[in-house]
Amino acid sequence: MQVDIRVAVCSNRPPAAVAEALAALRQQAGDAAVALVASGLKDELVAAHREAFEGTVLVEPRPGLSRARNRALGWAAEAGADVIAFVDDDAVVAPGWWEALGRRWSEAPADVACIGGPIRPRYDAVPPPWFSDGIAHALTLVDRGEEVRDLDLDPEAVYGANISFRVEPLRRVGGFDPALGHAGARTFFAEEDEAQRALVRLGHRVRYVPDAEVSHVIPAERLTRASFLRRRYAFGVTLGMHGRRSRAAAARQALASGAGALAAAASGEHALAMERAVRAAENVGVLAAPLARRR
Repeated sequence: MQVDIRVAVCSNRPPAAVAEALAALRQQAGDAAVALVASGLKDELVAAHREAFEGTVLVEPRPGLSRARNRALGWAAEAGADVIAFVDDDAVVAPGWWEALGRRWSEAPADVACIGGPIRPRYDAVPPPWFSDGIAHALTLVDRGEEVRDLDLDPEAVYGANISFRVEPLRRVGGFDPALGHAGARTFFAEEDEAQRALVRLGHRVRYVPDAEVSHVIPAERLTRASFLRRRYAFGVTLGMHGRRSRAAAARQALASGAGALAAAASGEHALAMERAVRAAENVGVLAAPLARRR
């Protein structure tokens, strides 16, 4: 069965920053299937995007990734599309991504409402010696194996840098919550995770496919200790706000991981120290969630 898929790239950055992502998509999917959502940008930057990109440019004047994604969802619905796919503006689809995604949706039963694929790193700089696979997930990297499988969302999910949804089920759950997701200078998470969970509550399934792959471009500034700790703290705030981890468990884990990080650093095990520090930061974020609610 032929499935009508539209693809959106949401961006609050200038045209040069998103050019590679858009070029890779246009090469595979063509202009008609791809849209750029200019998110919270001033008129001059929107005009620059229209000049640089020959495809559809949608404008969401209010900042926030969730709002931009909802604008793209509306575009896909207006076009009568079956599926809306999202690729981050710093992600580049691999050769064969479009064909694989179309094939996987064509063979998916009707109760599969979300499909995501691998997100692999493409580093702009050599990762530091303290970097390890134990903290790679903080870079929005995903590898769920070599088999197609439906996911249990408690231990694992698919990520928003390479994710797609059936349009109508996603509209039924209200799309993406504007209270979640990155917005301007705010680092926040979970808008696509919450959408997946809402779909599962309606009886749908979330599926991982190994062959619709993207590369996530990792700039040098993302490979600093401060960046890892800041982003994982923000993720922890999200967990706490949604009650995914109790404050008591977070306090125990923060203390244990913090002490473990100091011990590993003292013994010269810098990669292990960073893994434990990242876990501690996440749990401190859980504890700080009530303060975030009051802002």
